[in-house]
Amino acid sequence: MRYEKMCRFTLVSLLAGGLACSSGGTGTTPGTGGVSSSGGTVPTGGTQGRGGEPGSGGRPGSGGAASGGVGSGGQAAGGAPTGTGGRVGSGGAIVDAGPTGSGGRPATDGPTGSGGRIGSDGGTPPGTGGSSGTGGSTKPFVGDKTPGTAQTGDITVDPGKLYQVVDGFGEADVWQPSSSTAMQTLLWDPVNGIGLTLLRIGIESVSGKSVLMGNAGIADGQACVKFNGKDCKIWAAPWSPPAAMKNNSNVNGSGNNSCANTTDTLKTDSYEAWASLLASFPAYYKAQGGPDLFAVSAQNEPDWNPNYEACCYDKTQMVNFINVLGPKLAALDPPLKVLAAEPDNWSNLWGGDSYGPAIIADSKANSYVGVIATHDYGSTSAGTYGRPTPPANNTHHVWETECTPGDTGPITIATMIYAAFSTGGINGWHYWWTQALVPNASSPPAQVYALGNFSKFVRPGYYRADVTGAAKASGSVPLVIPFTNTSDGTIAIVVVNGGNAAQVSFFVAGTAWPASITPYVTTSSSKLAAGTAITVTGGRFAASLEAKSVTTFVGKP
Repeated sequence: MRYEKMCRFTLVSLLAGGLACSSGGTGTTPGTGGVSSSGGTVPTGGTQGRGGEPGSGGRPGSGGAASGGVGSGGQAAGGAPTGTGGRVGSGGAIVDAGPTGSGGRPATDGPTGSGGRIGSDGGTPPGTGGSSGTGGSTKPFVGDKTPGTAQTGDITVDPGKLYQVVDGFGEADVWQPSSSTAMQTLLWDPVNGIGLTLLRIGIESVSGKSVLMGNAGIADGQACVKFNGKDCKIWAAPWSPPAAMKNNSNVNGSGNNSCANTTDTLKTDSYEAWASLLASFPAYYKAQGGPDLFAVSAQNEPDWNPNYEACCYDKTQMVNFINVLGPKLAALDPPLKVLAAEPDNWSNLWGGDSYGPAIIADSKANSYVGVIATHDYGSTSAGTYGRPTPPANNTHHVWETECTPGDTGPITIATMIYAAFSTGGINGWHYWWTQALVPNASSPPAQVYALGNFSKFVRPGYYRADVTGAAKASGSVPLVIPFTNTSDGTIAIVVVNGGNAAQVSFFVAGTAWPASITPYVTTSSSKLAAGTAITVTGGRFAASLEAKSVTTFVGKP
């Protein structure tokens, strides 16, 4: 985290491959570097500008989220009942030829299943642990309708070919002084709000004790569980060990942003003490009224060296620390997994600093880590409409755990989520902090509802489904990403249209196509507005897309 990171899509060149975010300015005010894209069209590439760095004052201002009414929206799609099958890995697709694996979807406090591809010659390997969760079966839903036939120009959605399971969508309430009832309803309620299910809270250890960063984390945690039950996952991340445990004797970093040849690191002889301090946080949070945690992060942005609370780790140091922290978290009741490594730049997860491959290559660290996570700042060779893909040997769920778009409109945030799921192989996506997502709960910006186009209708346990026939991703064509609930056949097709108004036609393959589809539309002025139901005939339907809009088409067999 840089106190206020702002995402900028800067039009430079396709070859540079523009990605997502730049840092914030002094205090909590966005920096002046990096220009936000105007209108709704997302530029096609370009290196991302970085804004001004935070001032030396360190923490954000004390201004909290304002209270007020909650924007209206469409009804939430139903959640998936408990599944009987194993989790799918983050890489391969599922086809319906093999039997369902025996591994259950992990519960909130269980380790991540190892997943795997269901091939034509057999089943998926069982999960490595965890009790049954709320997700659906890994076997596609089978309907009783006669399959239709796609026509020329149709975009084909195939609910029979599945990719990664969805863990949810969320945000961080780090340093937030309070959380109003209106804010809680807007963020966490899937019926009257947008139904987020992932909450990131911060661990403050400057004093030598591990305490909560800000005061909103307790109320938000309670609200997340109240509205979402076991689908809610709350996890905590540290920014810095106490100064006495660091080689620079300072909780803050050097401010030059680079972790090369730095003393902003954890002392080797403090690994045990720091791990014990982090392992004490879940009990502290519970004693304050918070729910059980899902995981504890090893470190926020170990590849970034700012002038506020930070700590650098290279891949070897990260693995070594995980091997100290992991056993301590596993010994808790309930036992927890480590979430790692949360680099600032997605390129440093699978390449560059290579935290992910280093974790996977170490058998001990690999067993202690549940979710492998990354932030979405900087630029990568994947470009604006893609993200670095997990390696084939990864068996962990992958989460994007922080980013703030450079504008508050609907297109930029929805494009980021599209890219993260369609090519980055993620299972969970997080916005950065509440005050940038919702400056005022009585008048939320359009980005809140664009996030809701995913979080409200694509519920935990849904799977990403296959799509073919869509145009190559760019800022002027509709970006299409479908999901399905394998328990009841519900489909949710999210379409991000950064260009002009357009006509599209869809074909839903298989025997479980819906009788009708309802569109929910977000623009700069519409807030998940429900449109007129569209009849589906022979698996086909046509629809109009508003300019600069995000639309979720929802239907059930």
